[in-house]
Amino acid sequence: MRIESIQNVLSCVNTAGKVALEEQRNIRYSEREYKRDDSVVTRADRKVEKFLLEQIVALYPEANILAEETLRAYDATKTYTFAIDPIDGTDVYSQGMPGWCISIGLLDEQFVPIAGLVFSPGLELLVFADVGRRVTVNGVELPLLNSPGSLSGRTNIMVSSRIHRRVNLSGYVGKIRSIGSAALHLCFPLIYQGVSGAVEDAGVHIWDIAGAHAINLAQGFDFELLGGGRVDYLAMVDGTPVGDTILAGGRSCVAEMKKVLKRV
Repeated sequence: MRIESIQNVLSCVNTAGKVALEEQRNIRYSEREYKRDDSVVTRADRKVEKFLLEQIVALYPEANILAEETLRAYDATKTYTFAIDPIDGTDVYSQGMPGWCISIGLLDEQFVPIAGLVFSPGLELLVFADVGRRVTVNGVELPLLNSPGSLSGRTNIMVSSRIHRRVNLSGYVGKIRSIGSAALHLCFPLIYQGVSGAVEDAGVHIWDIAGAHAINLAQGFDFELLGGGRVDYLAMVDGTPVGDTILAGGRSCVAEMKKVLKRV
């Protein structure tokens, strides 16, 4: 089986987004649950994930599917792997805020992300990179942006809410922003010219970042670890987090972030 497009996943994701929005309108803060790592989970996470799993299994029965809330064994004999986060940014989702998304990434036999989509119903934003194609935002091909070559007091970087526990940001003189979803943070430097890069916590998992990684690669942006090297997705198929801070953005911006950001 050769996957040359995941275009047919878009309709499934659109439906899942409507379900998630409806659930969010009715959710109560007191209904939040906590997993062992203290991350938030809601009924909507499970409901949306169940729907997406059923749809993608039917479309791609020969592919692995790794999802946040459902334990599924990884089969090394299968060529492709889907990584699904039904609601990335569940904490802000459960509080009624819009900074969450549905994230899906497709990885090939070398565990390179080759397609991804990040859909934020609350922001009415769909970022999509199909297999071998350029990135589109709400159906319009994204132009190549010239990421700022240097960080300054005028630049913005997206950061995870817990990044201060692992990274000393005092060497960075610009502004930091955070809206909740790791996948959205990692896509914003491609979309908004005022955002230079993104810094994500070492605790993120394959389903949090694979879609955004594919999108960055399709646009020619860098996606690296603070300590150097690339993300090892094979080591993450059992749910193990990435283990190091992720930097995303234009090549020169990522290089400069490496110089000014230090581990705590």
